[in-house]
Amino acid sequence: MRELSVIIRHSLGIKEAVKRLNEKIEELKSEYEGKFALYSTWEDNCLRFRLKAAGMKTQGYMKVSDSAVTLSGKLPLTLAAFGGKIESTLRAELLKILCDGD
Repeated sequence: MRELSVIIRHSLGIKEAVKRLNEKIEELKSEYEGKFALYSTWEDNCLRFRLKAAGMKTQGYMKVSDSAVTLSGKLPLTLAAFGGKIESTLRAELLKILCDGD
């Protein structure tokens, strides 16, 4: 498995950042219902998750602080070649969630 890590700075505070992230997660679950399985749980300000899609599995966490969100996980070996593209896409999406309208 290939390690993946994205850090996004924000000025929202923990409560608003968690709210926005949860809203996006629910939106994605609804939009892609039946196409992936997401198992997640919040422990304080850290979302631990397991994701299964197209027969591939991954796991990781998203930690929220007053000024940053850190997403860390492991990519299946079959996706390792696309790691850079996946990281840049995640970075762009997190920026939209956390920095638009703040």
